[in-house]
Amino acid sequence: MEEQQNKDRNHTYYAIERQSCILDYINEAKRVSVNDLADYFQVSHSTIRNDLAVLKKNGQIQRTHGGAMALSIMKVGLETNTVVRLSNNKSEKESIAKVASEQIDDGDTIALLAGTTIFSLAKYLVNKKNLTIVLNDLQIAYWLNEHTDHRLFIIGGFVRNKFNCMNFDTSAVDFINIDKAFFSCTAFSAEKGAMVPDLDLATTERSVLKRAGSIVLLCDSSKFGEVSFIKIVGVEDIDVVITDSDISKFHRDTLGAIEQLELIVAS
Repeated sequence: MEEQQNKDRNHTYYAIERQSCILDYINEAKRVSVNDLADYFQVSHSTIRNDLAVLKKNGQIQRTHGGAMALSIMKVGLETNTVVRLSNNKSEKESIAKVASEQIDDGDTIALLAGTTIFSLAKYLVNKKNLTIVLNDLQIAYWLNEHTDHRLFIIGGFVRNKFNCMNFDTSAVDFINIDKAFFSCTAFSAEKGAMVPDLDLATTERSVLKRAGSIVLLCDSSKFGEVSFIKIVGVEDIDVVITDSDISKFHRDTLGAIEQLELIVAS
């Protein structure tokens, strides 16, 4: 792949050929700047702007200030309910959850925050021993109560309509100490961090994450490069990101270059 990229950089493109390659690059990265494209294809900024104008005119991309993004990118604030999300990228979530369970040791105090990938993780905890688990999701709490003997600490509050998680007074967790916190998100990028559409959810989950010695993000590759309404935490606050093998080389390289972050790709 690297060899191919070097060939791409050294290759002299016809305009239509370069535009096709730019479209592929944008669809992989989801969001790019004019600077990134100019560096990658070794052409001037004005040439890239002209190429982007053609792609936009053809309805193949969305133009942004200083760059472009893929048409497939999710709308800010869009959120599907739990039933729909449970069926999305199911095998990827399972593989991520299995790898994430290996991060948990017997006797740990952990937080499992709301999300379908986190629910998958909960199901791998039946063979763990003596866990204390902080939760904000009723469905996950109910399942663990029925299938395990772990100690469950449920943070009370208002239940979000059509969701299983609760919005709570953040002072409720001010004195809790957590070894490892596991959370998911609706959208993620190295630039903008982990995001969700709901302000209260972001605020309350952030308060739990602050109490953790280690923060682990479970995020399937479809969420990379997307943008949602509100940031939970930035990439600098996350210790480990676990994703699936469909992660693009662009995002793999971007995260791999962040020194304090460990990227784990589930096979």
